[in-house]
Amino acid sequence: MGGRNVVSVGRRRQRRNKKLIGRTILLFLIIAIGVGIYSLGQSLWGTTANAASEQKSTVVTEVAVIATAAKEKQSPTLYNGLKRKVAYLTFDDGPNSHTGEILDVLKQNNIKATFFMLGDNMRDNPDQVKRMFEEGHYPGLHSMTHNFAKLYKSGSSKNFIDEFTEAQGIVKEVTGFNPILIRAPYGSAPQIKEGFRTDIANAGFKMWDWTLDTLDWKYANNPSAILAQVKATLTEDTEVILMHDRKQTLNQLQQVIDYIRSEGYEFEVYNPNAHFVCNFHKDERL
Repeated sequence: MGGRNVVSVGRRRQRRNKKLIGRTILLFLIIAIGVGIYSLGQSLWGTTANAASEQKSTVVTEVAVIATAAKEKQSPTLYNGLKRKVAYLTFDDGPNSHTGEILDVLKQNNIKATFFMLGDNMRDNPDQVKRMFEEGHYPGLHSMTHNFAKLYKSGSSKNFIDEFTEAQGIVKEVTGFNPILIRAPYGSAPQIKEGFRTDIANAGFKMWDWTLDTLDWKYANNPSAILAQVKATLTEDTEVILMHDRKQTLNQLQQVIDYIRSEGYEFEVYNPNAHFVCNFHKDERL
């Protein structure tokens, strides 16, 4: 009997050991499977996270491009980080009998210009004002009378502001557009002092002088001198070119356009949403 008991106990111990070994192996298998699942999950999650990161990076890049484009629009001498040469053709004292032909030349060359018009001339030629606006030119203001004594001699800005406000109303009535860009008759220097400029800014106007004067007004009997003047003084990357609605200007306009283009310039029209300072005082308010 005692021998049988010993054998029985030994067998039970063997069975227990086998069960223990089996359970241990099962435990290791479960752990191994868990580690595998975890690793797979990490791999999949990492791929998704990277994709999300890449998508986010793309969005930021696109926004940066838009921001850069907006900045470049505000700085017309730059384009994609490269120097860009831009010419703004501006015409004073119209509209008159020559304005229509000037518009014809501009249209043939696909150029939009900026016109600084006198109030009395606008009243006499409303169709010209309407046409230039409809064709994409900017209808700027040049006072009502161009009278130096009336505009400046009193020392007050009242007559000046009143005339430009009245001229602004004429453009608004004819086109529905309310222009803000003005050009002071005879230029802003030296007669327009700081206090005067403050009043102009407070009235809501921006003011352009010019960087290149063609002197076309004095070359009625020598139109070719206009082109010579442009060739001698076209130097800046951004040029605001002063011209007038005159017969001699019309005579030379195509040649002037051809020369400016040959020098690598593009033509633009004043854009109030991309205003830049161009006054003799470098007054940032204007």
